[in-house]
Amino acid sequence: REAAQVARECHQLAQELEGTTVKAEVAVVYDYQSIWALWIQPGFPGNSYHEAMMRYYAALFRAGVTVDMVRPTEDLSQYRLVIAPALHLVPDRVATRLVEYVKNGGILLADCRFGVKDETNLCYDRTLPGLLTDTLGLVIEEYEAMDEQMAYRVVGKHRLKGEFTAIKYVDWITPEGAEVLAGYEQWHLSTFAAVTRNSFGRGRAYYVGMIAREPEFYDQVVAELLRTAKVEPPLAPPEGVEVSLRQRGGKKLLFLVNHSEDKKTVGVPPGKQELITNATTAGAIELDRYGVAVVKLT
Repeated sequence: REAAQVARECHQLAQELEGTTVKAEVAVVYDYQSIWALWIQPGFPGNSYHEAMMRYYAALFRAGVTVDMVRPTEDLSQYRLVIAPALHLVPDRVATRLVEYVKNGGILLADCRFGVKDETNLCYDRTLPGLLTDTLGLVIEEYEAMDEQMAYRVVGKHRLKGEFTAIKYVDWITPEGAEVLAGYEQWHLSTFAAVTRNSFGRGRAYYVGMIAREPEFYDQVVAELLRTAKVEPPLAPPEGVEVSLRQRGGKKLLFLVNHSEDKKTVGVPPGKQELITNATTAGAIELDRYGVAVVKLT
């Protein structure tokens, strides 16, 4: 193509993008203090803050959900769903904000080693999960670090279907009002929960007290969270394709990015304009390896 034509197309795309922003409905809490605290005292062999975060982030990516990374002190009220993986250091002021977030209608997920220490990296002198006991509807009086040879079978109930494998670490959760979504099969853990859900105020609070070997476990957990939070991804992408929605007023632009070495076919609404090629969509777009498409939805 002539350089002038390429320049015109780039100018048109820039005009379409002007003023549009990504508005995420889901936030993942990213806490530098917990990173340092777990580096100093991991709690169990191989514990990594970033691995804990990626278990949920990868599932959100696979679901086609855009997320914001936020500090634990930020205003969470703009998000329908907040996921706080490995939030090890939880000052009382942060705990209070999380309680208020759920009470006012937010959906929160916490998991292993949540709220163990204060802002000075000292253990709290209270039963876990501390100030969020009523919010999560449970207590944790004991927990267990596991070596590489150990694994427990976990069976999902109600909204979590199937059997999973708990590795590395488990919380011995005693529900106090929370609904049990998954439990342990081992005789000495049969009275404890592995995953729970609790209604509190106008919101819901989930707790995952295990590390699952199977990525499908986190896919199911994220699907349950999205249903409860009423977050609807723009589409269900194939593996390796990132989905992002930019919008301004009534304008919506759907970005598709193929991060893989393989061509991918992505189902999209028909009759829409693809801004890079200026083609009209016919119900699907083929992305070349590392290819990008921008679909004007409205």
